[in-house]
Amino acid sequence: MITGRYNLSIQSGESFNQQFKLLSANGNPYDLTGYTIQSKVKADYTSSTAAATFVATSPDPTNGMINLALDSGSSAALSSSCYFYDVRIITGSTVYYPLEGKVVVSPSITTN
Repeated sequence: MITGRYNLSIQSGESFNQQFKLLSANGNPYDLTGYTIQSKVKADYTSSTAAATFVATSPDPTNGMINLALDSGSSAALSSSCYFYDVRIITGSTVYYPLEGKVVVSPSITTN
């Protein structure tokens, strides 16, 4: 599986939700049935702790769908900055990293 790159933009304090469809080189969706999906946001590639953890699910595993979500409290805890993330999918002892990129967090202007 080839790692794709996709940058994310998050407004601090927003409920964030982004879907992806994983396709093979021939354009067919990967069947993610039975896979565990994980995704973390870190300040840099060498950070030992995560700044946030996406709720990573597959709403339609047979069609290769992955959903990454952060609730508003989790995104509000991120300072305005540039972070990095990746997606790890696991089945048995096999691990893939199909997606990675930057996460740019912008400050919110209108708050309660």
